[in-house]
Amino acid sequence: MTMFGIAVDIGGTYTRVAIGDTQGKLLGLERFYTREIRSPGELASRIADAAKRLAARLGVDPVAAAVGTAGPLDPEKGEIVGSPNMPFKRIPLAEPLRELLGLPVTVLNDCNAAVVGERTWGAGKGLDNLVYVTISTGIGGGAYVDGELLLGKDGNAVEVGHIVIDSEERLVCGCGGRGHWEAYSSGTGIPRLAALLSQSSPELWEKSPLSSMGEFTAKEVFEAYRAGDRFAELVVSEVVRYNVYGFAAIVNYFDPELITVGGSVALNNADILLRGFRERVSGYTINRVPEIRVTPLGGDAVLLGALAVALGFEEKVRPR
Repeated sequence: MTMFGIAVDIGGTYTRVAIGDTQGKLLGLERFYTREIRSPGELASRIADAAKRLAARLGVDPVAAAVGTAGPLDPEKGEIVGSPNMPFKRIPLAEPLRELLGLPVTVLNDCNAAVVGERTWGAGKGLDNLVYVTISTGIGGGAYVDGELLLGKDGNAVEVGHIVIDSEERLVCGCGGRGHWEAYSSGTGIPRLAALLSQSSPELWEKSPLSSMGEFTAKEVFEAYRAGDRFAELVVSEVVRYNVYGFAAIVNYFDPELITVGGSVALNNADILLRGFRERVSGYTINRVPEIRVTPLGGDAVLLGALAVALGFEEKVRPR
C-alpha cells in the first residue's frame, strides 16, 4: 500500500517542504527563504501551512512528517539550538509541528537525513559504511558505520564542517570556532577566504574583477575562476586544498565504502572541486580512499532522507 509523508529541508538559504510516497517520489514542493521568518515560532507555522496546502492540492493524507535541518539540535525537544546559519539561536520545531499537523514528527540533522536518503534511494543502497558530505551555505556530514546511522549523544555527530583544517586559525567560523573547514570552503566561507588572500596577494587581487564588486559571493568567485581570473584561481586552489584535508579526515575517521557529496557549492562546481580529488586525498590518509562522487539525489538528498524517515525506512529515527 502506498503511503505519503511530509519531508522538510531547512537550509541556511531556503526551507523546502514536500510530500512524497513510499517509492521515493516527491509529488509536490513549496519553498521560502529561511531568513524571511521574523520569530522563532514562525518557521513551524510556515512549514505546516505549506504542508497542508500540498496535501490538499495532491488529495493525499500524510502519515507522518520528518524535518532535516542545519544543526546543532536538541533532539529530545526537537529544536534547533545555536546554529550559525539560522536567523534565531533557538527554534522549536517538533512540538509545534505535531500540534499544527496532528501527525508524528521527527527532527534530525540535515546531513543525517541526507545520508538516510542516500542509503534508501541513492548511491548508498546496500552499503553499511557510507558518508554524505554537503558543501553549501555551511559544511556538514552524515554517516552509516557498520550499518548503523551514527547520531551521537545529542544527535549532532559527524559535524565535519568544524574539523580544524588551519592551525594558524586565521578565519573565524560562524559557530565562533577558529580554523574550521566551514570557515574556508563553504558558500559563506569562500568570500571570507578571498578577502584573506587579497591581503597576501595584492598584485593578483588588484587585477581581479572581484576587487571592484565590494561584496561578492562564492558563485561569483567560481564564475571569475571559469573566466580565467588568476586571483580566483588562487582562491579556488586553496578551497580545494582545505577540502582535501577535510575529506582525508573523514576517510581516516569513518573508513567508508563510499563518500557522496551534495550541497549547492559542490553540485554546481563538481567539475572543478572533484577533478583529480581522490588521488589528492590519498596523500593524507592511512585508510584506503573510497570512491568520492556527487550524489545522484542532487539537491533533494535531504528531502528524500526526511521522506524515508517519515515513512519508517530508518528504524533508528522513527517519527513520534
